[in-house]
Formats: sequence, structure tokens, C-alpha cells
Amino acid sequence: MNKWETIRADYPVTNKSTYLFTNGGGPVSTPLAQYAHTLLTELSEKGRMVMPGWDNQVTAIRQLIANMIGAAADDIAFVTNTAHAMTLLQGMFPKHYEIISMRDDFPTSFVGWLHHGHPVHLVNSDDHGNISLEAISQKITPATKILITSHVMFRTGFRQQLKEIGELCKKHQLIHIVDATQSFGVNEIDVQECNIDVLIFHGYKWVTSGYGSGAMYVSKQLIEKYPPAALSWYSVNYEQPDFALVQDYTKFTPKKNALVFETGTLPFLNILLLGYALQYLQRIGITDISVYIQELVNYLGQQAKAHHTRWLSDYAPENRSAIQLLEITPEQYAKAEQANIMARYKNNRLTVALNFYNNKEDIDRLFTAIS
Repeated sequence: MNKWETIRADYPVTNKSTYLFTNGGGPVSTPLAQYAHTLLTELSEKGRMVMPGWDNQVTAIRQLIANMIGAAADDIAFVTNTAHAMTLLQGMFPKHYEIISMRDDFPTSFVGWLHHGHPVHLVNSDDHGNISLEAISQKITPATKILITSHVMFRTGFRQQLKEIGELCKKHQLIHIVDATQSFGVNEIDVQECNIDVLIFHGYKWVTSGYGSGAMYVSKQLIEKYPPAALSWYSVNYEQPDFALVQDYTKFTPKKNALVFETGTLPFLNILLLGYALQYLQRIGITDISVYIQELVNYLGQQAKAHHTRWLSDYAPENRSAIQLLEITPEQYAKAEQANIMARYKNNRLTVALNFYNNKEDIDRLFTAIS
């Protein structure tokens, strides 16, 4: 059994179906499910006394995430999901700050900002889903202060070149906010190299850590210039941080790093599961995962052409992602469903999400079903 088949064996969903729906939500592995049982057993037996050990583990996971993206540990805040993180950012910036985002982006990138009164201008994709750097540049005006983009567009699978966009943001002094929901775990990201001010991801898709945990990188320079609008008891430092004493808790100063965004007691269980899943990915190697998925993407493209199926996400190699689209008929999709193939289908477009537990046989089963 090779490396990838050994990994596949850790994901029982692959025994029950051809699972191509990670863009909507990834399964968890058997080892992670067993680890969750261990954590809950520990909590049932020890109660509050688990906290010293769990707190140390959370600190280590914070450092792990920082190492993965080229940041410092105190640049990392834990969040429950991407929308939660975006909500924490809103209100930090003057309302006259105009924002550029992408029309193909998920609504998380602009709904809350519009609600807060920011003018938002959306960059159009071309007819094939490509987003050019030129199209982004043309939207920039003297009033533009923030650029928000997903690394990978959820609907089209188009992968942005974050380094090029980061250089554009640096040139125009724009705040660069990146949603890595559809790429974290399968693509490497360096926040320094890409001039990223804020990077957000959650773990329930490609990381396969289950629902309820993610993280947000925020640069200290951004926090220093734009203090968060939302604070609570966990976001601040007190003059005497001893809650066993009666004291004046109205005297505090906000934390000066990303931990200021953690407003209350952390979801420790979820964070520990996130850490376990990230360590699993680290053992595989993010670079190896990225190369393997691109091999599967290339094979999908070859099979699409061989079966005369329109491959909608046939972008330049640097813009391809783990999200692939095929044009098929409702009758073909019905056949795929009958063959127990799980994937999103809408408007004659089948979204094929390929993760490290997929293989070429999954792709063969798909084309056998729809041919």
C-alpha cells in the first residue's frame, strides 16, 4: 500500500462513497475520531483539571500554525469560522475606506463590510472565470484602502496568485485580507512573501478537522494602526490579573497582538482537534499534498477530454485548485448519484473537489457513471 492509499484508509467515507464534496465539508479521519473520544474521556474524568495540559497544547498549536505561514505565534487568533473572523475585523476601519473584492467571491468577503457602510467594488471575472491582475488594478482608486480576496474562488475554483496581488497591495498601500477557506491545507501560503495583513482559514474543509475551529493571522502593524472595535474580558490585560481578588476590573488595556480578537474562553476541544489534523497534514507534507492534488487535477482534465466532457476549470496551471468543474446534464448527474458519487451539482455544473484521500479510481468511477 503506497502513502496515499494508507492515508485513504484513514477516511471511512471513501469505503462508503466516491467522496468529491470537500469544498462543502470534509470528513474526519478515524484517528481524529479516536482522539476526540480520548479528549472527551479525559474531560469526563478530570473536569476543570484538564485545563493546564490543554492550555499548553493550544499554545503549541498556535505556534504550529504560525510556522506554517511564516508568522509569529502571537500573530494567530483562534476563530470558529471565516465569517466569525470577518465579523471581528469589521468596525476597525473608517467607513469611508473603500474596498475591492471579487464578484465570484463568497459573500463573507463583502456582506458585513457593506452592512458597516463601506463602499465595496467587485472585480469581474471573464467568461471562463479568470480574474486578471489588470482587472483588479483597474478598480483601484485613491479612495481604495482594502483588498479582500479568497485564495481560491468557491464557485469557479480559480486560484489567485497571492504574491502578485500582495505586490499590488504594497504598491498602492492597500490592506490585504485573504480568505484561505478553500486552499488552506492543500496550498502553501507565506504571509510575509505575499504581503498579507490578514489571513483567515477554518478547518472543516480541506484540513478535515471537523466543524467549529479555524484561525486568523493579523499583523501587529495593522492592530497598532487600527485597534479592534470589539473587545471583551479575554481581549485585555488587567492591572491585577487575579480573579480570586475583588478589584476594579474596569482598568485594563487591550492586548497588542492577534490575541485581542479572542474575546472569551476558547473552544479548547475544537482547537485540539484542529491541531491534531494540522499535525497529520504536516506529517504528509503540504508540498506533497499540493503536488498530488495537481496530479489528480491533470488526470481529471485528461479524462474529461477523453470522454468529451467540458472541463470548465481548465485554467493555467498556476491558477488551478483542488476545486474542479465539469459541465454535465441532469441525467448524467442522476447516474452519478445512483453510483453513490457525492459532489455538488447546480446549473449543469458538477463541482469535483479533490483532496489527499481521493485517487484516480475515484475519477474513473465518476466518468464511468456519467458516460
